[in-house]
Amino acid sequence: MRDHDDVPSGDGQPTPAPRVRVRAWHIIFLILVVLATLALAYWQWSRFQSGSGTFQNLGYAFQWPLFGIFAVYAYRMGLKLENQAAEAQTESDDPDFIYQADLREFGDKVTTIDEDFLPARPQLDVETFNEINQPRRIRHDQTQNHEKD
Repeated sequence: MRDHDDVPSGDGQPTPAPRVRVRAWHIIFLILVVLATLALAYWQWSRFQSGSGTFQNLGYAFQWPLFGIFAVYAYRMGLKLENQAAEAQTESDDPDFIYQADLREFGDKVTTIDEDFLPARPQLDVETFNEINQPRRIRHDQTQNHEKD
């Protein structure tokens, strides 16, 4: 379920696009995620400094804060994309509003893949395919049918 900031319009003006709002529990969850990744980084750093620590622990100590940064980045991008989709839906009368937003962003160019890029698909007839894919075992229900014959 989306949390939108709906602003009704009573003066005949078009209703602005409903915005996905930042909620307190979103921020609390993000803080917990970042704190958890920092705690894991500290744990790996202390493991690296111990007598049995390795450079793998050092790598993890640097890697965990990046996971926390990525969580914040992913949240911000998710909000941005949700708001863009809501704006596109509000601006459009067409049910295919996402395609119109893509058209605005990318233009009317068609992209194709070169025929030489992908390997050629083998063309097999049914007999050759069945010959290659013979079952190694007979299923239980097939053995009962053979016994009846």
